[in-house]
Amino acid sequence: MNKRQLVQAAAAASLLALGSLGAAGAAHADTLGKCFGVATAGHNDCAGLSGLHSCKGTANMNYNPGDFVVESAGTCAKMGGLDMAQAKAVLTDPAKTKAFEATMAKHMM
Repeated sequence: MNKRQLVQAAAAASLLALGSLGAAGAAHADTLGKCFGVATAGHNDCAGLSGLHSCKGTANMNYNPGDFVVESAGTCAKMGGLDMAQAKAVLTDPAKTKAFEATMAKHMM
């Protein structure tokens, strides 16, 4: 194999490798979503449902069901987190909100 063929083969292999990495990243991104109720104070991603703050990293309490972090669906479920519909349902009743926060505080220790 001459130098030109070697360079062409290396370039083709590089392109194939980059293409497969891009596909893997896209597949992983599809499994990520908002996981409500698992964020700790100062570690939320963006504004929450409760309207208590408007920016990333500004949550002032742990495990508020209105605050979220971006996690994979499987990780969120293992941590006891909620999807958006579940979080909205919990937030409609202050007693449910307090009970959820207490449960998460025990669960995450």
